[in-house]
Amino acid sequence: MKKYELDILAELLSDKVADKVMKRLGKVPVDALDEMVDSKEAARMIGVSPAYMRQLKDRIPHVKAGQHKQGRILFRKADVIKAYMR
Repeated sequence: MKKYELDILAELLSDKVADKVMKRLGKVPVDALDEMVDSKEAARMIGVSPAYMRQLKDRIPHVKAGQHKQGRILFRKADVIKAYMR
């Protein structure tokens, strides 16, 4: 495959991925992207299990709520989306 063909393919693929993400998210107001969600909601957003989302936590900025060792893990919606787009 030639470079220009790869560029066209990459462009088409990126458009498809962007469309799929936008369908999953719906029309989300920009300020809503700063909203914090737990691992269950973050998993629902990108179509994975909550257990897998907790495994991904080291790749996505997050905070742990609570003093317990197994406190709630919270993610910013925007960070979840960025990680999904990679």
